[in-house]
Amino acid sequence: MFPYRWKPRTIIPNLTSAGYDIWYGIINIIRWIPVIWFDRDYDWAYLAEIMEYKLRRMSKLFEDGHHVLCKRDARRTLICAELLKRLRTEEYQYHEVIDVPVLPHNPKRDDLIGKYYQEYLGTIIGKHLRGWWD
Repeated sequence: MFPYRWKPRTIIPNLTSAGYDIWYGIINIIRWIPVIWFDRDYDWAYLAEIMEYKLRRMSKLFEDGHHVLCKRDARRTLICAELLKRLRTEEYQYHEVIDVPVLPHNPKRDDLIGKYYQEYLGTIIGKHLRGWWD
């Protein structure tokens, strides 16, 4: 007996779905090549870059989402991506998403802000990761 997936009435939808999966996979490979090409296993900054890229793409998808409070999820993923960028580039400047005032360069202050960004990023991801879907 044929498995349910390949009954005569499901062959066309399954082939269409398989075609879409192949096409979307090829597009994903092309889209991710610049990010993956420069990935190295020895530094956390490369992991942060990959996560930032993924979160920015998720944010764009959520902006036009179909679930309740999709704009809120888009903003949260964008905040996480921005935090990762700042941690990776060590740019601790004022930004409208996160209210941290601009102060003269001070290494101690930069360490405190970096630690705050890490904790804030961990809190957001820890609370909301499993709810980010569209």
